Amino acid sequence: MTTQTRPTGPTPPSSAPAFRLEPGGELSIYTVAELRTEWLAALHEYDELEIDLGRIEEIDTAGLQLMLMAKRCAGKTVRFVNHADAVLRLLDLANLGGVLGDPLLVADARPAH
Repeated sequence: MTTQTRPTGPTPPSSAPAFRLEPGGELSIYTVAELRTEWLAALHEYDELEIDLGRIEEIDTAGLQLMLMAKRCAGKTVRFVNHADAVLRLLDLANLGGVLGDPLLVADARPAH
């Protein structure tokens, strides 16, 4: 379900580089329990986590709650990158883009002239 990219070299968790997760498909009530376990395991092992959301095709409020949970994990740094259109739409609908604190690249909705 999630592609994981481990940092190279034997680095102790306290000084480990960002661990990268690349979930794909759904980030929804049907997948969030499994993803939560994976994300929490990564957060337990690493101080810094980067989650690439570029392969997310569908997200619901359960997925959004998982994102918020990861961001609020004490003593950890979590960055969401490469937000898929589905993620951007939900963040806009929920007015939570600023709460997550990650840079968002939003396409211009104005029609071309």
